[in-house]
Amino acid sequence: MEKYKVFTDKGSWTIEANDDFDAMRKALYFCWRDGENFCHMESVKSHYTLHISVIYNNQFYSIQ
Repeated sequence: MEKYKVFTDKGSWTIEANDDFDAMRKALYFCWRDGENFCHMESVKSHYTLHISVIYNNQFYSIQ
């Protein structure tokens, strides 16, 4: 299990997950459940950031 720090419009909190996909799934669920807006998530151990993004008309957009 790896720890991830989730940042929202109302603050931040830490979750544990098996991998990046599990962490994103949990983070989005808890944001939906608690009425918060997801901003981004950081891996505590590996020190990288995960964002939700989209490619539209060959342009890359980060959703915030």
